[in-house]
Amino acid sequence: GLLVLLKHLILHICAWFTLLAVAGCGEQVVYPLATPAGAHSSAPNFSTDSRGRPVLSWQRKDQAATVLEYSVLFEDGWSKPVEVARGTDWFVNWADIPAVLAVNDSFWVAHYLQRTPGGKFAYDVQLRLSNDGGQNWRDAGSPHSDSTLTEHGFVSLYAHGNELGLVWLDGRETAPGGHAEAHGADHGGMTLRSAYINAQGKLTQERQIDGLVCDCCQTAAVMTKDTPLVIYRDRDKSEIRDIASSRLLKQGWTSPEPVAVDGWLVNGCPVNGPVAVARGNDVAVVWFSGADELSQIFFSRSIDGGISFDRKLKVNKHSALGRVAAVMYPDRSLWLTWMREDARGKAWIVGRHISADNAFGPVRELVEVSSERQSGFPKLSLFGSEAVLAWTALVDSASQVRTLIVDKNAAD
Repeated sequence: GLLVLLKHLILHICAWFTLLAVAGCGEQVVYPLATPAGAHSSAPNFSTDSRGRPVLSWQRKDQAATVLEYSVLFEDGWSKPVEVARGTDWFVNWADIPAVLAVNDSFWVAHYLQRTPGGKFAYDVQLRLSNDGGQNWRDAGSPHSDSTLTEHGFVSLYAHGNELGLVWLDGRETAPGGHAEAHGADHGGMTLRSAYINAQGKLTQERQIDGLVCDCCQTAAVMTKDTPLVIYRDRDKSEIRDIASSRLLKQGWTSPEPVAVDGWLVNGCPVNGPVAVARGNDVAVVWFSGADELSQIFFSRSIDGGISFDRKLKVNKHSALGRVAAVMYPDRSLWLTWMREDARGKAWIVGRHISADNAFGPVRELVEVSSERQSGFPKLSLFGSEAVLAWTALVDSASQVRTLIVDKNAAD
């Protein structure tokens, strides 16, 4: 596999790669993987194609325009980047980022965020479709039918048969003032909504999942054996913001249920959403919590497709910044990553292997990063049985998406 090839090169590359502040040449944990993304790139995001290969997308500044691009990982490295969309009126944000997803060999979907004229805080989700395997793209409008000058974003995409399911945070109930007035007594709060789109671009089944959710935390959506499962940061009227789940059944989305009870009382959005990974009905959810004035990373498993979850387990040893990512290996073990800041003020992406029966491996420092918002949210994907990490590196105030391979054997 790809990791075997990289190991043959590592003795020559290790000294150079250490200069990039990647950990572990003495006890090898990560291996370099040349990035497909150019200069001024950021906001990495992962999906997989119909053959299980990682699809890495990112946004790149090109003078006044922002460009959405993607690349697919093969045995000999990343493919040549493909441009999906570009524009000068996009809403570009460190935490609310575009995505590209292959529904099947031919039908691909991408989304980005576009500012809405006339709204100070308003932006909409815009879709692009491809019917030739991601080579040529066309506009497909917006998945939300409202025309309010409010926020729409934090999208999760999932393939359901030959259709694409979308989940997003929808601010229509916060009108007329958008995010600035979302907490006001005269307006509602952020909602969570969903829809489907087919290969012809037809939108159907727009539904509300939850009528009050956290304003700007990432959402997560996965297909279990039979049903879609959505994981997100909920919000109640007392400002408790814990992680909740909902499943899509024939009669609609189930009533939201807590994945775990943290009791995190926070009067404002922490911009730190959950991630979910699944193989059949085996699901793992990972999230950050600031409850009890502690900065903690938790995870919980489900073996019934998200109907119920086991008790939460704490993952981190030291105070965490959050920004979690996860993959589930074929043997149902997990590799989890998050960001933390050490006693010297340096920020790191760290990772931990957790076996299928929840035996914890050591916490490993993977790569030094900036703790600033511009470093965004690291992402993980699987390439066969190997984990691929993507993150935004900041060098001399310029950003670039970079990638590496995590050796599971070294992580045990």
